[in-house]
This record gives sequence, structure tokens and C-alpha cells, in this order.
Amino acid sequence: MISRRDLLTQLGALSAYVGIGGLAARSLLAHADQENAPKRLLVISHCHGWPYDAWKIRPSGLSEAQPWALDLTGLDANEWSEPLSPLYAHRQRLIALDGLSLTTAELDADGNRHDTGWVHSWTGNWANFSGTDTRSTSRSLDQLVAEHIARPDHLPSLELSVDASNESGRPISYGRSGDRLPVANTLPMAWSRLFGLSSGTDDLVLRQKDVLNFAQAEFEALRPRLSNNQKQRMEAHYDLLNRLGGRLEGMANIDCSTIPEMSNPESFDARFDGFSELVAAAFACDITRVITLSLGEMPTADFGWDHYTDDVHKGLAHGIYDNTDKHQAMTDYIRRHAEQVARLVHTLETTPDMDGQSLMDNTLIVWGSELANGWHGYQHYCPVLIGGSWFFQGGRYHHWPHETPSRLLVPANIDPSGYSEKSGIPHQRMLVSAAQAMGLDTDQVGIGHVQGQEGEFVECRGLLDELIG
Repeated sequence: MISRRDLLTQLGALSAYVGIGGLAARSLLAHADQENAPKRLLVISHCHGWPYDAWKIRPSGLSEAQPWALDLTGLDANEWSEPLSPLYAHRQRLIALDGLSLTTAELDADGNRHDTGWVHSWTGNWANFSGTDTRSTSRSLDQLVAEHIARPDHLPSLELSVDASNESGRPISYGRSGDRLPVANTLPMAWSRLFGLSSGTDDLVLRQKDVLNFAQAEFEALRPRLSNNQKQRMEAHYDLLNRLGGRLEGMANIDCSTIPEMSNPESFDARFDGFSELVAAAFACDITRVITLSLGEMPTADFGWDHYTDDVHKGLAHGIYDNTDKHQAMTDYIRRHAEQVARLVHTLETTPDMDGQSLMDNTLIVWGSELANGWHGYQHYCPVLIGGSWFFQGGRYHHWPHETPSRLLVPANIDPSGYSEKSGIPHQRMLVSAAQAMGLDTDQVGIGHVQGQEGEFVECRGLLDELIG
């Protein structure tokens, strides 16, 4: 039985969503019948970007100076790059994007490049460094989608983080106010957020509606003595409470036959798989339709480099351009994450959905990072889309040359000036593409356009048309 203290804790956690506008969400799919499964969004973000030279796929004869698309389903496994190779079994769903940059992050105000990067990566907007914690100036992709597709009686979104001892997962989710949203960074915490209310019988849940009805009666008694402004404020407050009550009641009455056992393994790998099971259960039971999964820094032993250092960040990631061993280590690091993501995709593929397909058939995964590389660069940003087949053409590797008139900081061994002449396509267009895939009618996520360092116009709006096919 759930305790009174635990329930109140959960009430507080759920009420936090009121302040971020989640309760205003109204899903077009909220009353979908058993023949129409809802679409879901899963955002994954890892640390330290990608070692681009190892990540890219380059069959002979393809020009670096021209855009092109490669059919991944026609390549043999040995033609794939090392970091992407674990996803070969899922190649028909995969869309690899080679030719984007975190262009606007380079143009932002001075600040920690990690912080700047993780704000721009998932909000597409400027960072706000005015407080003790870096904030965004708009909501993140997941929250935009959640407001559009969430069920009003269940969680609008779920924020998860597989933390590690050295570095925790990167922020992904930012609410309407620009504050980062709280995450569940342990399996018991995530399990409780999903199933805690429905697994208990505390009568506080059963009496919650009565309390709200009493509050409404009190308000009606006070109404004649309130000014118009006071009435509007009170009505807005009560409306939020009433919607929260509907969500609490809905969460308390979830009927789910696929609830995983609560566990708390120690290893990063096992915790990732535990979170994957919770993601599948949350989607299968329609508890939420939007989930973010942030990945902290794996121990070096997990990808075979504990003999070299126990510090991924400063011991390996910073030196990928200076040391071939460190470049290989970060290649192995990304490959290990690709193995984990491949297992997650397999879990979604083998979990039936309400329409007779698999969960993966109705899910879009957007996998990115807060940087382009561990050197703190923004040049080669290499997100991967998996799924979203109702909108995207899968099984493709897309390459675009860097032609955007905005300079990016690079190591001197790439360019003696310390800057690249051009950047890739602003990554906001990938965010727009994902948003449109999830049903949003928008051509802008975050910044609409900027000026490069020399005043050149840089367009950040619009989707990547090539992904549609």
C-alpha cells in the first residue's frame, strides 16, 4: 500500500507540471480507439557529441561538396561506420543526418559550451545565463509535442536520466518558463512516477475530488464579494486544480498488464535496460506519449578504456583531435551507446501496440547530444532519427555540404585560423522536421533566423524536405 507521505510526494511531483503548462495539454489522440494507436516521441541525448571521422559513412565516389542520400538498406554491415554499426539490424528505420551544425550556439552569449549546447540542442533557442542555473528562453521540443498530443488524464511527458558517478545526464526538457524540468534519475523514482498512484489504495486519492468540489463551493460563496480581476484569477486557479485532479484520478485508475518489476541495478548498462523497459511499459499503457532519456557519462570500463583513464570528459573527450587513442576511445564510447539504443529499439519492436503493430511502428526516436564533439565544438552535429515511418522515409543516410554563412570554432589542426569558414544546416530544421512528424503545424522551433558573424542572413526555419522522400 502506498503511504500517505509517498502519495503527497507524488502529488507534489505531479503538481509541478501545472506550472509548466502541461495541464493545458489537449491531445487530438486522447480518445483514440483500439484501432488507432497514438504516436509517441522519445528523445535521447548523450554526452560529448560524436567523433565525426569515425561516425560518418563514405562509400567511394560520393562528393563532399554535393548533397546526396544513401540507401542504408543496400549496404553490407562491413560498409557501416563503427559507431553506427550496432544499429544495422534496424537500418530500415534509421535516418542518419550528416551536414547539420549547432550554428546558433556559436552565436550565443558567452557561457559554458556544454550548457549553451544542451539548451540549443533541444529548444533551438538562446540560453539564459542570468541565474544560478542555465535556463532556456522557450520550451524544448518534447514539451511542444507534449502540449499537442498528451492525454489530459495522464502524464503529459516523462523525463528520465541514466546518471553516472562522474557526470549526470544532460538537461533536455525545458518548460514554458525556461526552467529545466525535474527528472527521475533512478529506476524506483521513475517506476513510482508511472505506477505509484495506480498501485496504491490510499484513500487520499479517492477523496481528492471531494476536496476540489469543496473548494469550488467555497469559491462560489465568495464570488459575489470578488472583483472581476479576482474572479478571473480564482477561476484560473481552480481550473488548474481541477485538471490536476483529473490527472491524479486518471493516474490512480490506470489498468496496465505490463508493469515491470521495480528494480535498482548498479551498472549503467543494466539501468539503461531497466529504463528501456519502463519506456515500453509507459507507451504500451498510454501513460504518456512523450519521454526524454538523458544519458550520463558511462564508466570507462563499460566501453573498454578503464586501463587508460577513469575520466571520460577530460581524460578522453577533450583530446579527440590531439590523440588517436582518445579518438578511438570516444568511437568505442558512441558505439556502446548505439548498442544500448539498438536494444531499446528491439524492446519497442517486440512489444505489441493496441493497433496490432509494435510500439516502434508508432514511435519516433530522436537521438542527439549537447555538443558536436568532445572538444566542445559545434561543427559536425550528427543526430539520428529512428522510426516515424508515418512521416519519414527510413533507411537513409543524408549528407549536405557545409554552406551556411556562419563561422564555427574548430581546432587549429583542422583550420589554422581556429574557425571553419561555413557551418552546416542549422539543426533547428531537424527539430522542425520532428515536430511536424508529431503533428505540429509549425515551420519554426526556437530561433527563426540569425545573422552570421559578418551579418549574413541565416535561415533556421523549415523542415528538411529530403527526409520525407
